[in-house]
Amino acid sequence: MISTLASLLDPSIIINDCVTINENIFPFNKVSIGNIIGNNDRIGWYLQQLIKLYSGFIIDGILENYLVIDSDTYFMKPTSFFLNQLPLYNPSTEYNIPYFNHMNKLHPTLRKITKDSGISHHMMFQIKFIKELISLVENYHNIEFWKAFLTCINKQDILGSGASEYEIYFNFLHIYHKDEFIVRTLKWKNTNSVITKDDVDYISCHWYMR
Repeated sequence: MISTLASLLDPSIIINDCVTINENIFPFNKVSIGNIIGNNDRIGWYLQQLIKLYSGFIIDGILENYLVIDSDTYFMKPTSFFLNQLPLYNPSTEYNIPYFNHMNKLHPTLRKITKDSGISHHMMFQIKFIKELISLVENYHNIEFWKAFLTCINKQDILGSGASEYEIYFNFLHIYHKDEFIVRTLKWKNTNSVITKDDVDYISCHWYMR
């Protein structure tokens, strides 16, 4: 459970044994994002990506290592995310060229470095590495990371899938910290229902499949 200052809680959301975070504590919002990429229905999608990357610096009391799980993803079995103090990552086969074009615009060293994809609907983030990633990009663009993240999305890709925080971080690790994580394969599936008889570690019940 994430701990934070009581003044930062969103009183409109109450979930037993959970602490909810008001997204207004972040240095960006739908309005500021829309000012860069235009007012469209993908603003929220890019917002949630930036929230994941900035949570380690914004949410009071968050741990150095924090696990992000997409809201439509459900783990069906107990699952470990560290082995011998190294974070574990589950690969996928997704391949979307705009993601790679975007990361290379963020910084020339960022590119697809592995046949695997990091898009498997959850990810263990480590603040020390995110800080390094952000500094890399900010020193190159001379603007805040979140602004660079948005301005580097190709205009023709904004209304589709123009950037991926998971793909950026996954490839960044492969390039700069290849010996500081482990890739291990979990069984999972994309589905239209949370009910499954399949022997899987987790499922992702996407809105577009329902």
